[in-house]
Amino acid sequence: MKDEKIPLTKLQKEIMQEFYSIAQTKVIINKTERNELWKLATKRSADLDLQTLKTKCPALEHQIQKSYAQGNNIQSAVFSECVYAQTLANMLKLDLFVNCTDEPNFIPSSVASLISSYNLVPRYVYSTRDKRRMLIQAGGCGGIDSALITVIDLVIYTIEFKEPGAKASEPDLPKYGEDGKLRITEDFVERYPQFEAMLNEQKDLNFFENMGHNINDFSEESIKIAVSNNYAKKYADVICTEDIDGNFVMIPVNQVQLWAKLEGEIRPAGRNRYKVWTPNALRRLMSQYDPTINGSTVRLEKSKLEIRKERGGGGNISGYKITPLFFVYADDCMDDGIYITFDIKDVWQLNPTIASKMFFKTLKYKEVKSYYLELF
Repeated sequence: MKDEKIPLTKLQKEIMQEFYSIAQTKVIINKTERNELWKLATKRSADLDLQTLKTKCPALEHQIQKSYAQGNNIQSAVFSECVYAQTLANMLKLDLFVNCTDEPNFIPSSVASLISSYNLVPRYVYSTRDKRRMLIQAGGCGGIDSALITVIDLVIYTIEFKEPGAKASEPDLPKYGEDGKLRITEDFVERYPQFEAMLNEQKDLNFFENMGHNINDFSEESIKIAVSNNYAKKYADVICTEDIDGNFVMIPVNQVQLWAKLEGEIRPAGRNRYKVWTPNALRRLMSQYDPTINGSTVRLEKSKLEIRKERGGGGNISGYKITPLFFVYADDCMDDGIYITFDIKDVWQLNPTIASKMFFKTLKYKEVKSYYLELF
């Protein structure tokens, strides 16, 4: 596949030429270390040295502190985003760090307007002291996931950060009806055209019949379309990740398939919850547990249900799965040790999602650099 040379755009060529002219650089905190930091952060452990982390990677320290203040567990992908951003800032000698929450007017108005046109909101800035060059870590609805932007004299290079195993994107699918059948709507295809081919290959999918497992049966071509078109729609120029030895690597977004193993996936039980929209199906599926139902009050034998645990390794029971698609929070239940009793209006339903995934498991910096040096 690498024999077929794909040309680079002007922006891709410029940013990659600069990147590969800089000495090979290790990611400032490797994956093993990030995993350990994440465990400490989610446990609110006193062993986590936030002051040292603030010196090494201030964006990550701030994200952890914000998660503490909000009572949320920080996502592990945020660790990689902040670490990758700081690594690139170090390579580009951008030694001034600014938290946009503390200094909202630091970015010049012309640059702020340009970023806004991409539907992005600045979070952190890595800058030269004279502000002539900035790397802006940003994000926003419909924008680049974990977005980071380099701005030089209003020339904008868009950079997506991805861990060696990551999803390109994972939107909610349209809600199915009481029959559980996949719906492919015009609105969804218009918003996410990269997934049309994958969806057409699963047009007969029934979520109630497949709710216990994810669907991964897609053609190589449909997955490739989902990955490459995803970044075209999001205006990303390049992806930064790390190789098998922890070296920082940059790849053009339209050439991911040259370096990564690509996979597609539909999850019947996605990450987002909604109030139940198929109440008849819920009652039908609950009947397998011989429930006692009085009006909207339901009593189920607890031992028949799977439990949900808190994210972040806390181990506490957060809820009970009625099926893989429906659950109720433990705080909304009366628990006598044998039965749980709850109002059926407190049940939540998980929406299906579709995703394309990339795995840079065998990536090597020297191979990537050598390949692109021939194209510069």
